[in-house]
Amino acid sequence: MTRRRLLGPVAALVTLAVLGGAGGASAAWIASASVSASASSTTIATTLAQTGALSTTYRYSGTASTAASGQLTITNTGGAPLSYALANQVGGSAALAQKTTLRLWTGACGATAPADAVTTSLANTAPALPAAARSLAAGASVTVCVSTQVEGASNASLQGQSATATFRVTGAVGTSWTTSATAAAVTQSVYRLAAAGTPTCSAESASTVRLTWTAPTNRADTAPVSYRVYDSASGTTFATVASANANVSIVFSGHMIGSNGTYRLAIEAKETTGGATTAPASATVRVIRSTSLLDLLQLSPNYHC
Repeated sequence: MTRRRLLGPVAALVTLAVLGGAGGASAAWIASASVSASASSTTIATTLAQTGALSTTYRYSGTASTAASGQLTITNTGGAPLSYALANQVGGSAALAQKTTLRLWTGACGATAPADAVTTSLANTAPALPAAARSLAAGASVTVCVSTQVEGASNASLQGQSATATFRVTGAVGTSWTTSATAAAVTQSVYRLAAAGTPTCSAESASTVRLTWTAPTNRADTAPVSYRVYDSASGTTFATVASANANVSIVFSGHMIGSNGTYRLAIEAKETTGGATTAPASATVRVIRSTSLLDLLQLSPNYHC
């Protein structure tokens, strides 16, 4: 009987000792359970939309292009306030991305950024957001104005290069709960004069031929283009001609080609104004130079297609 009467007080003392000695652990468990319950009962979500004219082709003179502009709209679509960070996945030409200035700000959007805009390069994989876009209450949204501009490089030095940027935001509650959204990719290129049309060869006379080709499709209509006619195998230039016409031609006669043989001739077009870009080579056309005994006496070779 005595033994049974003592069990109640002893059990009570053990229970009190455990609760008293583990007060810190008990508090931590209660706090953790509270956060888990709150997060599990609240949706954490966000969206990111890219609009405007950030996908562009730069065509410019000098060492700076005009600015392209657009917007990134961040919306907290969940039920908890979020703090935000921006990431940028860049592909393509590293040189172009490094020479492209990226500016971010909030307020009135346009091509001209305010003096306090966040300024970095398109090559930056983690550009800072403007202060007003770094946190959003549940259901709130903010528009981040964006401008990009090539600076410190000529059109000719970057011609034909292209870079793609994909922006992504991550919204967080503390350090344990995050959500993210990705916007549509932005592709930016630098203008390059297109290749001249495939040249054709036709007999002009018994001993001469005419090469004819079309101008690059993206040339400026009123600006003359300089054309180099050359041997695709050796790179030797046989003729040059400048023209603003849609169709261009040149006659091969006399000693324009210095020795007999079969040649594959190509056309290289180059701008004479603006960004002064040089086009890729055109397709080739065959031209044959030959000399008979009579031609030697007359000092005049023959040309054939």
